[in-house]
Amino acid sequence: MLGGLGMQKYMAVLFGPAGTTLLSHFQNLISLFSQPIQDAVAQGYISAYSHEKYSTKDITTTAFFLTVVIFLLTLATLWFSGAFPTDLFNFTTGTWLLVIASILLITIQSLLSALFIAQKKLKFLVIFSAMQWLSIFGILIASNTTASNTLLLFVVVQGCFTMGLVIFLIFKKVKALRFNLFRIDKPILAHFRQFILMGLTVWITSKWVDFFVRENAMQLFGIEETGLWQAVVRISEAYRGLLISFLFLTFYPVLTQLYRKSSADLSSFFTKYFKKLLGFTLLFFLLLFFLKHWVVLFLYSADYLKATSLFNWQMLGDLLAFLSFPFALLLMATVSTGKYIFCEFVSASVYVASIFLGNHSDIEILVYAHVFRFIVYLILVISFTKKHWSHA
Repeated sequence: MLGGLGMQKYMAVLFGPAGTTLLSHFQNLISLFSQPIQDAVAQGYISAYSHEKYSTKDITTTAFFLTVVIFLLTLATLWFSGAFPTDLFNFTTGTWLLVIASILLITIQSLLSALFIAQKKLKFLVIFSAMQWLSIFGILIASNTTASNTLLLFVVVQGCFTMGLVIFLIFKKVKALRFNLFRIDKPILAHFRQFILMGLTVWITSKWVDFFVRENAMQLFGIEETGLWQAVVRISEAYRGLLISFLFLTFYPVLTQLYRKSSADLSSFFTKYFKKLLGFTLLFFLLLFFLKHWVVLFLYSADYLKATSLFNWQMLGDLLAFLSFPFALLLMATVSTGKYIFCEFVSASVYVASIFLGNHSDIEILVYAHVFRFIVYLILVISFTKKHWSHA
């Protein structure tokens, strides 16, 4: 996350709000390929790895197969829908091929990260990530090039690091890298299915929605004004991502354990935890409201202070998001997959509809839609989980 914020700062200082828009859209393009690998394949890999009945070779084979299939489907969708942002970035055909190859390597890096997490080699993963980000910033500062070339270097360096990592692991003869190219284990594929459903839901309702909404925003409001909105969104994504990671580490595992044991204990634990989260959320957003100018200056520059008016509405939507996340995780912990998917799609539909049916002369419509989205999402997740916490 720190590397991502550093990249935002770098683009903001050198290229202003337009640079923020370009970076956001380029990273979104990468995430269209990498996010389903992280949310579906990587999570499924980590889960399957802990089951002794599954062969590591078969798990790796299935995960690699799914990675390639998802990558090709994403590429085909972008190509045949005409959504590839070739007009926005000044890349030649050869350069685009290099970008696509680098993105493929980045998706493989996501899979390799899951391998290290499953084997509890977190120290190696942290060192690798730090070296990669230090190399990215070192090369960018030394090159001092255009915005498009900066983005090209950003993706190519990550691809090169993945190639280096694969060569290193092959040299070390890591057993988990061995796989049967033409043999897919059906029980393992079935194990991955639940993670794929969840992952693809988030992929469509967040990454694809964000991609097309930003495309629309650039057409309506221009690249500079869209950059101001994106600056606020990226700050929002950073602290929301931190909360989700924290909840997944501390809250979600306990929910899954208690769900199998006692509904009364589950209800009691959820209620107590939510009350603490409510207090933290109110305090956090109160502080952020008063410090928002300093936050924008620290992460971007004085050119972005005009974005603080958008920040107020974004924070309101994020406050609702903070309150909804525990209920969404409760849906996941209780294996209410269908209800979880329904909540994600309905709230995303409200978000898109609010934008396209709203006032297109004012960029504030984008943050208003963000608020509407999480009002609906909060109502839905509370309604669907009420039986699990209401009798505490």
